[in-house]
Formats: sequence, structure tokens, C-alpha cells
Amino acid sequence: MRNLLEEAIRRKVFRFAALYIVIAWVALQVADLAFPGLDVPERAIRYVWAGAFLLFPLVLVFGWRYDITTRGIVRTPPADGIGKAPPLARSDHVLLSCLTIGALGILAMLSIRIVDTRQAPAAASVREISPNSIAVLPLENLTGNPEQEYFVAGMHDALITVLSKINSLKVISRTSVNAYKAAAKTLPEIAQELRVARLVEGSVYREGDNVRITVQLIDGATDAHLWADSYEREISNILSMQADMARAIAQQIEVKIRPGEQFTAAAREVDPETYELYLKGMYHLYQFTPDGMDRGMTLLREAVTRNPADPLAYSGLALGYNEIGHSSGPRSAFPKAKAAAETALKLDPSSAEAHAAMAEALVYFDWQWDEAERYFTRALELNPSLPQALGHYAYLLNLLGRTEESLAHMEQARQVDPLSPVWAAFACWLYMLDDRFDEAIAACEEGLLLTPDFALALYCLGQVYTAQGKIEEGIATHERLPVGHPMRNWALGPTYAMAGRREEALGIVEKMLVDPGPKDLLHAALTYAALGDTDEAVRRLEIAYEARVDWFPWIAVFNSYGSALEGLRDDPRFQALVARLDLPDAP
Repeated sequence: MRNLLEEAIRRKVFRFAALYIVIAWVALQVADLAFPGLDVPERAIRYVWAGAFLLFPLVLVFGWRYDITTRGIVRTPPADGIGKAPPLARSDHVLLSCLTIGALGILAMLSIRIVDTRQAPAAASVREISPNSIAVLPLENLTGNPEQEYFVAGMHDALITVLSKINSLKVISRTSVNAYKAAAKTLPEIAQELRVARLVEGSVYREGDNVRITVQLIDGATDAHLWADSYEREISNILSMQADMARAIAQQIEVKIRPGEQFTAAAREVDPETYELYLKGMYHLYQFTPDGMDRGMTLLREAVTRNPADPLAYSGLALGYNEIGHSSGPRSAFPKAKAAAETALKLDPSSAEAHAAMAEALVYFDWQWDEAERYFTRALELNPSLPQALGHYAYLLNLLGRTEESLAHMEQARQVDPLSPVWAAFACWLYMLDDRFDEAIAACEEGLLLTPDFALALYCLGQVYTAQGKIEEGIATHERLPVGHPMRNWALGPTYAMAGRREEALGIVEKMLVDPGPKDLLHAALTYAALGDTDEAVRRLEIAYEARVDWFPWIAVFNSYGSALEGLRDDPRFQALVARLDLPDAP
């Protein structure tokens, strides 16, 4: 060992290594500084690190065998120091060629990877920008009171909703435009990222019950101001003011408003105090945190108690109850969502949001496929830019075996809500179910670019790998989920089971069943199925069926849940469960 160390010192290997480490460190610093300006995602820096590690052994081989002199590259002289360095032999030229080709190959491969990360979210960027596409940026709060932020956010959301009722307009959703609140980007940059031709900016000023909203229309490509106006009303007439703004903007873009899009609800006056409760409730609800949901639902219940004739608050309640049904209590929450949506539709049949909420409950709880499709279709007639309707309708269409329609609707959801990682992850799942694994992986990677370590995207991406038979890659992806996050157990239970890691899989099942939520019940069944314990798997699936777990119907779809169910497909008891779903044309 000592002789080897002395020989390495004599051959100046450590000098080569030290020089290489300095160069690699400089390259990493340059990349870290340059990547943001080149629109290269932060995660691409890992490829620079990978290149540094992969090239290091080549440098050590070179440093051991060769010296660099004024005469060029020569062989390191022998240890006895007698004689000059031997000339390069044919084998040296072959070795140097191999080292060069290896280094160039590594650099080329990593360069392609870096370029790919820059272009990964660019699937949307190649889409043609429609001249009738528009995004309403967050409105500026000119009230001088930060506590009025809920009101400003409500006016912003309302303007998006009213514009979305115009069928010939493509309107970007609230979720995506809110990402640009106080963003240090130019308007043309924002328009390019959102793939829209025009932007709306504006401000809100309020004094007592009087509200003034100023809006201006901007050309997304040139930053030119095309039009501006100011509107002022009392809160009781706020709906008519919102409709007037939408009509004016549509007129400037030169799109026609069809007779069915005349904003019939705009003629209705609102009770100011009820409307305040509604705006505050939706502001908290849209935080999508446990505290926000609780506070939001409380305020919305106060709104309908104060004014049982207010359709907006009922639509908000329907949205909230659906969210609760997906997360914790399907049997109690989804029926309440249906009841709230039904009341909202009686009060305002033109509410796209209430139609979509009713359809969602029918899909994920009642499993009434035809009725759900009828409500989804009507919702999209009323608001073709409503991402919730597009995305959840896509899942229904997939369940009905209408794959191309399903994917088309999901892509529409991604277009109107391009910065939401949710639709990217859902698209990943749908592509997986159609065996389009490359597109599935690309969609999930886009979701992870939008929100690094987004749990749903990691869950779906790992399922794609397991559906491909790449179990270890699936495990590695699922292990990136945070410890304590419920999706970690849902993902790793079946995946460990497929890898033959029985004890670990059963340990996860034990954790899931301590205080099981709806999806814990389903994933316990999936884990037993992947372990080959068909009796327990079927028993657990029966429990999940009775619990009305929202994701349950997709057991009928081949490839669902990363192929965990493949061992059950021919079991008559499993087939009977699928038959009970009464799918019109089960895939």
C-alpha cells in the first residue's frame, strides 16, 4: 500500500486530481450562476455533478500513465529514473482515444440531459397561441388595507369566471395566474409561459360599499396597451359590473358572445354581507390546507344561513365537500356536495361550477356514469375553460374506455391551467393506463418541474415504473415521498410487495390500518394483491367498495395501480366486484 501511494505521488496523480477538482468546482459554480439565466431548471445541476464524478476516474487513469510536457503528452518515466520517458506506443494511442471518446461521450450524454430538463415543460410551448386566449393577472390591492386581500382575490376570481363563460375564449385558470403575483417577469415573458395572446392587468379600490375596478388589456407579444377602463358600483350590483367588464374585454378582442352566454346571473343583486362571507369563505377554502378548509366551510355555511337564496355560497360548499370526500370522509361529504350543488343549480342553472361539482360527486361516490357525463357536458358548455370539469371528466372518460377523448380533455385542462402540477400528474396516470409510458413519464416530470417533490407526481411516476416492470425504479421514486405523508405508504406498500419485500410491505399495511382513511383501505387491498394473498386482497377490496373510496372504480382498468392487481384479474370474486360497478363498456 505504501509503495502504491509513493508511486501515485511520483506519477503526480494527486496533482492531476487536485487540478481536476478545482476545475470541476469552477464548472459547478458557473453552472449554478448561469442556469437560471438560461431557463435551465435548478435540478439540472445534478447532471453537472454526475459529469464531475464520471470523469474523475478517467482523469486518474490519465494522470497515472501520462505526463503533459512542452513536447506534448508523454508516458510517465519508469520508477528507476533511468532513461527518458518512453515514446507513445500504439496501445497508448488506443488508450488515449478511448479516454477521449469516453470523456466526450459523458459530456454529450449529460449535455443532452441538461437540454432535456430545459425543454421538458416545453410540450406546452410548442402549442400554437390562440389569438382568443387570455390570462387575467392578480389584481392590485389599492385599498391600503392588507385585510382586504380576500376581497381583491375574490374580484380577480370573479373576472376569470365571467370571462370563462365566453365559449370562444381560452381563459387561464386562477391557479396558474396566481403564480405571477408579484413576479419579477415582463408581461411578454408571462404571456409566453402561459401561451396566451393577451393579458389583463388591473386594480381594486374599495371605500365602504363602493368598489372601483380598473382594468387594462395588454398585447402579450409586444407589451402594448390595447385598452383600459374603470368601473365603479356598489357591492350589491357587483355581478353586473363584472359582466360589463367581461363584455368590454370580449369586444376589444373581437370575440362574439353567443345568446347563451349573456351572463344571466349578472342581473341579480347580492346581499353585501352574504357576499362578504362568500368571498372570505372561498379565500380560505382555496388555501387547500386543513385550517383553511375548516375556516372556509364555516364562513360558507354562515353565508347560506344568512341568505338561503345565494347560489354562490352553495357552489362553494359543493366544492369544499367534494375536497373533503376525496381526502377523508366520502360517505358523509359527497352526499353533502351533491345537496349543495343541487341547491345552487336550482338558484342559478347557469353555474358551471355547480354542474361540475355535481358531476364530480356522481363519479367518485354514486358511480352514476351517464348522469355524471351529462353534468360534465353541461358544465363545459357553460364554461369551457373550467379545469376541474375538464380534468375530472377526463378520468370518467378513461373509466368508460374512451381513451382518446379522455386524454384530449386532460390536455385541455393542462392548457387552461398550465402551472398546476395536479393535471400533469393526472395526465401521467392516464397515459400509463394506455401503455404510453414515455408520455406518462414526461407528464410527471413536468409536474415535478412545476413543484419539486410534488407528492401526487411522485406517486404516479413510481406507478409508471412498476407498470413497466421496473420495480426498483418505482421503489426509488416512491421513497422520495416525505416520511409521514400518506401517499408514501400508499405507494410503497404495493411496490415493496411486488419487489418481494414481504415483511416491509406488511409493516406498511399495519401502519395504514391503525386509523385508516378511505385510500388506506384501498391500498391495503392492493398490497395484499401484490403479495399474492388473493383472499385477503378480495376481502379488503370489499371493504373499500362499501366505504365508497373515490379511486376504487379504477381497479377495473388494466395497468391501474402499477399492475399490483394483475394476479387478481382472473379471480371470479374480483370480476364480480368489477361487474358491480356497472360500467357500460368496462375496459
